[in-house]
Amino acid sequence: MAEEEKQTPDTGADQSQEKPKTPWQLQKESWYDKIPLTLKQLNWIVGICLTLLALTFLAIALDALGIFSIFG
Repeated sequence: MAEEEKQTPDTGADQSQEKPKTPWQLQKESWYDKIPLTLKQLNWIVGICLTLLALTFLAIALDALGIFSIFG
């Protein structure tokens, strides 16, 4: 049992090895604290934005190839 205790990592050592946060990272985290959304809601928003971005690239590619043109 003593061997098992020796094998478990010490969490205090892990925290001391973390990089200090930059002022920019601290600023971003303070912005996230002001947004009253859950993680699931933010994931949906990001997913919708990525889908719209992919559709935009698809529309541009189809227009460039002359297959489909949105604006005539």
